[in-house]
Amino acid sequence: MSNQPYEVVMPKLGLIMTDANLLEWFKTDGEFVEKGETLFSFESDKSVVEIEAPASGTVQTLVEVGITVAVQTPIAMIYPEGVSLPPSVPPPAGGGQKPALHKDVSNTESQPLSPRSRGELEGDIGLRATPKARKLARTRGIDLAALTGTGPRGMIVTANLDAVPKVKPLAPLKATPVARKMAKDCGLDLHTITGTGPGGRITRDDVSAAIAALAKGVASVPSPLTPVPLPLTGLRGLIAERLSASWNERPQVTLHSEVDATELVAVRNQNMTPAGKKISFNAYFVAAAARALAEFPDVNSQLTETGLVHFNEINVGLAIDTERGLVVPVLKDVGKLSLLGIEAGLFELIDRTFTGKTLPEDFTGGTFTITNLGAFGVDSFTPIINPPEAAILGLGRIKAKPVAIDNMLAIRQMVTLSLSFDHRLIDGAPAARFLQRIGQLVEEPEKLV
Repeated sequence: MSNQPYEVVMPKLGLIMTDANLLEWFKTDGEFVEKGETLFSFESDKSVVEIEAPASGTVQTLVEVGITVAVQTPIAMIYPEGVSLPPSVPPPAGGGQKPALHKDVSNTESQPLSPRSRGELEGDIGLRATPKARKLARTRGIDLAALTGTGPRGMIVTANLDAVPKVKPLAPLKATPVARKMAKDCGLDLHTITGTGPGGRITRDDVSAAIAALAKGVASVPSPLTPVPLPLTGLRGLIAERLSASWNERPQVTLHSEVDATELVAVRNQNMTPAGKKISFNAYFVAAAARALAEFPDVNSQLTETGLVHFNEINVGLAIDTERGLVVPVLKDVGKLSLLGIEAGLFELIDRTFTGKTLPEDFTGGTFTITNLGAFGVDSFTPIINPPEAAILGLGRIKAKPVAIDNMLAIRQMVTLSLSFDHRLIDGAPAARFLQRIGQLVEEPEKLV
């Protein structure tokens, strides 16, 4: 077994990823981690990702939570069992200063703290405490701000905690990484918020509600803090940047077409998956879009720096509303999949997205996007193109409506399809024919089965 430490770097997920925001460390300095245990999480331009430890050993973190880190930058060292931590580590390649590493941090009371430790312990209020004192305070539920330190330069040490009667420690706080970051950015105490997520987990919506309540002066939120605007950072900031660029750089046109989905509803009720479940409407629409894209290759294209590129593969992205914001995982080579294959692929993709287990390739290579707001009671809307793609299809709700058929009124299940397209690449008539073809396949769903 090698005695050399393992250098952990910020991974690069996808070709366009350049940096990521470090959200959480699951192991503290001096703590042992087993290979395969979750070591840290970060927020990229696509999603929040948890990374497992690549080796077993003692952890020494090099970057604070909340810092945006360039890919391939060293963020931690893992020292093999039995290897002592060195007194210092040289700066990483490419600049930047690594904090000093110290032996047996957990048992030292008065040694100098590393830059990371000082920033973590002092915070914005000048609080000074040794790592051991801080850990013990959390265990006993003691507020360090109420103590007077007797250590060097007024630092709080464990002896100061021994003079405080033991109290029941706070219950473990359950909150998503995004909720933690939002609360930190606004200076909001998560202990004052009641979580509505699974198992009482505090979510982004819970923090947003607490901030809104503070802004209105609602007394039920026990916090003296003055509410501050939320910065557009991380995924939310990237969404704002990408959609602004899409709207400003592309002459976007949107066509709307109302389609009879009565047969689609009937076919869906008759065809089941091998598990006995109905195939999702999304799968039918993805299949219809794939068939139409194969017949209208101009829509399955992108404008690059070197010119117009037509793609042989049909890779359909599905816009998904998550706690972190809107993400678009991509189902690859849809044109070669059966309807059941599309349903299975979408199920796996959506499951990975909501459980935070997406893969780097899940967000790359898209050539066309579908966004569905039917579940929210929306009939039609104007979807914004997902750059650098040429078009996006918006789906409204399927709703029973009276329709004239052969001069007779009948109740039919109707749905509005909204196609936004880049007018630089696609003219109005070809775009209309493409949308018409999708409508025909929706009205004749047996061709998709």
